Amino acid sequence: MKVRSLLALTITVALVPVVVFFAAPLSRLVEAERDAGVRTMQEAARATSLAVDAQWYEVIGLVRATSNSSKLESNQMAAFGGKARSLVQGRSSYLVLFDHEGQQLINTSMSTDAALPDTRAVSGARIASVLAADKPVISNLLRAPGAGRHVVALEFPVHLPENRNYVMSYGFDAALLAQALPPPAPGRAVFRIYDREGRLIQSNRLPTGAGSQAPAPIAAAIQAGDAGLIRTGDGTYTVLARSALTGWWIAMSETTEKVDGTTERTVLLSGLGLALALALAIATAWALSDRIAKAIAQTSAAARALGAGAGGPPQRSGIDELDHLEESVYQANRLLTEAALERERLLVQTQQAREVADAQNRAKDEFLAMLGHELRNPMAPISMAAHMLSLPNLDAAKLRHAGQVIGRQVEHMNRLVNDLLDVSRVTRGLISLERKPLRIQSIIASAIEQASSIVEAGRHELVVETGKQPLWISGDAIRLVQVLTNLLVNAVKYSPPDTRIVMRAGADGDTLVLSVADNGTGIEPDLLPRIFDLFSQGARRPDRAAGGLGLGLALVRKIVELHGGTVTASSEGAGKGSCFTIRLPMCDAPVETQLA
Repeated sequence: MKVRSLLALTITVALVPVVVFFAAPLSRLVEAERDAGVRTMQEAARATSLAVDAQWYEVIGLVRATSNSSKLESNQMAAFGGKARSLVQGRSSYLVLFDHEGQQLINTSMSTDAALPDTRAVSGARIASVLAADKPVISNLLRAPGAGRHVVALEFPVHLPENRNYVMSYGFDAALLAQALPPPAPGRAVFRIYDREGRLIQSNRLPTGAGSQAPAPIAAAIQAGDAGLIRTGDGTYTVLARSALTGWWIAMSETTEKVDGTTERTVLLSGLGLALALALAIATAWALSDRIAKAIAQTSAAARALGAGAGGPPQRSGIDELDHLEESVYQANRLLTEAALERERLLVQTQQAREVADAQNRAKDEFLAMLGHELRNPMAPISMAAHMLSLPNLDAAKLRHAGQVIGRQVEHMNRLVNDLLDVSRVTRGLISLERKPLRIQSIIASAIEQASSIVEAGRHELVVETGKQPLWISGDAIRLVQVLTNLLVNAVKYSPPDTRIVMRAGADGDTLVLSVADNGTGIEPDLLPRIFDLFSQGARRPDRAAGGLGLGLALVRKIVELHGGTVTASSEGAGKGSCFTIRLPMCDAPVETQLA
């Protein structure tokens, strides 16, 4: 075998491990990129499902409040009908009240002087099932009679004393659900809402095609309850997220280019790089083999000349070529080492990405479990109060107590939902600030007023140090009061009773510095770097007094950043208190204030 063939074989054998070791992490990297893209789509679909559910929670709250009308309870149907008509006026909605037999008693979609049809045969069985289930029922997509438009409806059971049972049906234009979908834009993902039968309710792509049946792959996935990646055959991928509240499905569709494009480009560029490396290696081997062959030929000629007694000492050129060969082997080994190090680096990056994804999944799972617990807690007192309301001969005091219990728990649930909506709007950039010059002392006073009840309940000493000089900033008063209230409530929740909380405000050049400090439980060092992340919380006390969803500080940071400021947290450790510091740009006092 010739030297050239041997050298080519050597280079080939040396590059095979490089190819193998390069292909393995590349495959893992491609798989990780694809999985990350699918997870991102699934999270977007689930977030949109939560936004749709939030709309329904608002509708349920509206219908529940309407069902508590004293006019309905006192059987003043004409007066209640007037209230129902005023409720739906301008809302693109209607309200129908059925008795327990399915007969319409009030229908806001008909004129007040029109006779209501006998609907017992058509609606009796459906109304009976709603009353038997004793929980709100959300419909699939419906077509409004004679209106040529699609609607969705909520049927809400109402139980009143003297065994008076009604079902309140509240329907509205399905197009209103588009408010929960991301705004349409060229090149962006398409979001669609399908009902339980796979019919399209709403889409953020125009025309929406409401009422049409889902494409066969999506319909099959809905039927099977499959939320994985679906290839729809029209150049797009789709993922599904099912709402536990409505049973509807949120479909997010992206082009295959967006899902697979990065992966394909990565594979293509890597393949081209590998091919180029192989080509360069072959060319190098050819050149080196030629040089080695020449060196050997020179050495042979010198040896023959020496044997014939006519030559001189061996030419150093032959030894130099061998030295160059050794150097090439060394360089090849160095390339192999670098390739191995690069492979390890890629593996470490892949592992780190997987750990980040696992941490995010754990945070999401913990948040969902926490949200379920926080939403489930009010159900027991509400259920007990509802049971009391169904008891005969209930005296006024117990009736009032039951109503107060339901009101408090519903208010608690509304606060949780409002926190979720606030964070969703802020993170998606859907809120706008109504900025105007504000005196920080008045903002602090409003925040203290809102948090006074929880401060007094914990018997805390609240110290406020703002100085005598007015401090002015440009901002949204409601949002800034929300920020300071969140920090005060946070300080109270994580401080034992009878402790001191200090709020300070002062100027540092053109910057306003606000701080809220306490001497409570403090912040663990491992929690401090992510204290402002969504769903991050410290350890809960056994009495759950420091409960919540972990949204408050994330909302604080977003609102402060929208005002052009920063917020930081500091703590010397567990049990040594904490301090939250806000820095905001100051502005000049209003002209009328300066003149006064």
